[in-house]
Amino acid sequence: MGCTVRDKHVRAARKIRPAYKPELDLDRVALSKSIVESSLKNLVYHPGLTGSTSGACCVHSGTGFEESVWGYCTEENLQEILLKHLEFLYDQAVSKLIDLGCEESVAMRAVLSNGHCYGESDVLKNIVNNSLSYLNSSSSSNGDQSETGFTDLRDLEEYSLDGMVYLLQQVRPSFSKGDAMWCLLMSELHVGKASTMDLPNRGTCCAKEDSHGEGTLDLAGFMAPALCRFHGGWDFGNGGGPEFSGKGFSMNNAELKLQREIECPRRFNLSPTMKSLLKRNVAAFAAGFRASMKQKKIDDGTSGEGADPTHVESEESVGSVLEKFRDLNLDDNLESVGEDDKDGVIVTLLHQVKDLEKKLKERKEWAQKKAMQAAQKVSDELTELKSLNSERESIQMLKKGKQAVDESTVKRLSELENAVRKATCQRDTANAIVRTLENQNAEIRAEREGLKLSASESIKACTEESKKEKKCMKKLLAWEKQKLKLQDEITAEKEKIKALYKSLAQITQDEKEIEAKRVEEQKAKEQALAQVEEEQRSKEAAEAHNKRKLETLRLKIELDFQRHKDDHQRLEQELSRLKASSDTDSSHLSSNVWEPERSQGENIAKLLEELDRLEGSYESEANNDRECIICMKDEVSVVFLPCAHQVVCGSCSDNFFSSNNGGGGKVTCPCCRAVVQQRIHIFGATS
Repeated sequence: MGCTVRDKHVRAARKIRPAYKPELDLDRVALSKSIVESSLKNLVYHPGLTGSTSGACCVHSGTGFEESVWGYCTEENLQEILLKHLEFLYDQAVSKLIDLGCEESVAMRAVLSNGHCYGESDVLKNIVNNSLSYLNSSSSSNGDQSETGFTDLRDLEEYSLDGMVYLLQQVRPSFSKGDAMWCLLMSELHVGKASTMDLPNRGTCCAKEDSHGEGTLDLAGFMAPALCRFHGGWDFGNGGGPEFSGKGFSMNNAELKLQREIECPRRFNLSPTMKSLLKRNVAAFAAGFRASMKQKKIDDGTSGEGADPTHVESEESVGSVLEKFRDLNLDDNLESVGEDDKDGVIVTLLHQVKDLEKKLKERKEWAQKKAMQAAQKVSDELTELKSLNSERESIQMLKKGKQAVDESTVKRLSELENAVRKATCQRDTANAIVRTLENQNAEIRAEREGLKLSASESIKACTEESKKEKKCMKKLLAWEKQKLKLQDEITAEKEKIKALYKSLAQITQDEKEIEAKRVEEQKAKEQALAQVEEEQRSKEAAEAHNKRKLETLRLKIELDFQRHKDDHQRLEQELSRLKASSDTDSSHLSSNVWEPERSQGENIAKLLEELDRLEGSYESEANNDRECIICMKDEVSVVFLPCAHQVVCGSCSDNFFSSNNGGGGKVTCPCCRAVVQQRIHIFGATS
């Protein structure tokens, strides 16, 4: 697929973070369960933990566990694991669509409508491509949900899983539903790869040995610890994989050199360095183990029948196997295991070590018991054999001495020979069983040592993690102290802010009061200005009226003056004419002439008096406008501000101000009653 095993593990750990549950039942099959569960949470954690033939090895015991090619997983467990993986893939597809710019609701609708698993790429790419094709289609542009869309992701996951299982069963009719789900799980939901897979043999996965009615431990299940198991496709020699039997570990070819290159499964996507490392480890382990087994066979041919040589051989076998396990450098593979699974792996290894120690102790006791029984039986048979031999010799001597042979004696001899042969066979069988048990015990001890090494490495890793945790706790305490300090500073700053808010509220209140006073003063000023303007308008109106009146009087006076002047000229002309005519008629007209002249003089005198009277009245009216309103004598010479009234003279102004200021009150204008702020003395032409 398009990513490495480590990348997939990192992405999976980002989305689904598995938590360790202490309430899991860690019984004698805890090793198998932990391997299956840890490998199936994100399908592939470690190359040594999964495989088509080594991922589900079973342990045969007298407790009656159901053996299957699926390990200890039932169909429901497999279905739940596959559904969880599909759920993870669909969540990743929705996240990718959101990263491409789609809204969450649109992405979910596209996945539910057309997010199927079929296609040319892996499952995740197929889901994304099908969803994108739905978004690009006309139905997505109209915003209508397809009629075949699902209501939630759970229905879509179940539908997709049922479709893949049905398709795989059509291709491989011999597969049951559980077999199909197991193949899909091992092929990471790739139907094409799953259709080419073969189910692991039941005998090689969970073998039993029923020799002499005693249950023995299968070598395939406990050959190597969890992190030292190799994939079934990596063959040793030409003959394929190793052959497991009830009598130990044997090879089809005893050559120490590998005849062909070890094949690494492609589905793990291993790096070149990891491949070369695993190839070196497998080659070294195979060569050393073949040499040890060959040496064991040679020693078996030259060893005696006692129990001590067998024990020496098993110790040598254990030592050789332990040396090869120590040479295996598999610690680099632990880098791909997630941080969250280390605790679970450590607990599993510890339980496994305890179980193996318990089994080793039981098998040692059983082997010693069987060896004692076999030795006792052999000694009894040897004693009986000696007695039989002595009887045979005596019978032979009797045969030589006597030609007649008793039939009953011959029959008894034949029975004794058969008994001897049977005892010999039983002895050989017991020796073989003892050697097999010793080999198995040696292998168990070697496995225990390997597990101890792995456990020590895990303990070191745990110690380092605990140190890191302590450092993080110290940093956390420092951050807590800094947080408390910052909270105190924040509280002080909040108090300052509250005080500033209070002062700001007081300033705002004062500003409002000042603004209200200013508004009142502005209104008073506007009223005063309005009164001044009103007085100014009334004054201007009065002045205009006076001017018009004065102009009317002036015109009247001029007209009257002009009329009187014309009358005067006419009278003077009349007088001159009369004087001229008086010279001619002075005698008889003297009396008639003087009378008109007297009347004419009276008229002229009257006109002059009227003219003087009119001029006097005009001057008096003009003088009355400039008189002081207090003394009514002097001319006004003081201007009051701001009302600009000029109504009093200088002496009356001084007396008026002194009388008002002496009472402590404000001086007001006698005309408009406005407050006088300033007075100005003016000097006119008549002052």
